[in-house]
Amino acid sequence: MNDDHLPATTAGHPGGPYLWIIEAPFEVLDGFCRQAGLDRDSAVPLVFTLKPDRFAAARLTYPSAKCPRPEAWLRVLALLHLHHFSFKLYQATGEDGALESLALLKPSIEKDLEDVLGLAARGRIMQLQGYSRMLQAVFKKLEKAANMKSEF
Repeated sequence: MNDDHLPATTAGHPGGPYLWIIEAPFEVLDGFCRQAGLDRDSAVPLVFTLKPDRFAAARLTYPSAKCPRPEAWLRVLALLHLHHFSFKLYQATGEDGALESLALLKPSIEKDLEDVLGLAARGRIMQLQGYSRMLQAVFKKLEKAANMKSEF
């Protein structure tokens, strides 16, 4: 099993592998993607135009060709949270570009998860021992939040 894809794949899951999607304003997401070491075109606008509106929604999907490694995706999520930008977080099944299901996550950011996001935002996550276990724990918390029943 490849460590890069530990939290995203679900062997035997009927809907295919999990995809993790961050949705935020294009300008904000694009800037944080570049801070996380991703290419300039990693933030994908939801509506394609020749010149994207900087406030229009864009998405970053892990795993995908534009974001193949979990630590970059996690760092973008951390930067959005720590800088108090509004964003949506989704868990989906399918392949990048061909979603089978999409669930909006509304997780509360607990103290231990906030600590991990803080480390990721500072770019120190690679220096931490047990980094793979931490990423697994973060994605498990997100999966747990996705499986919670809606209060509505």
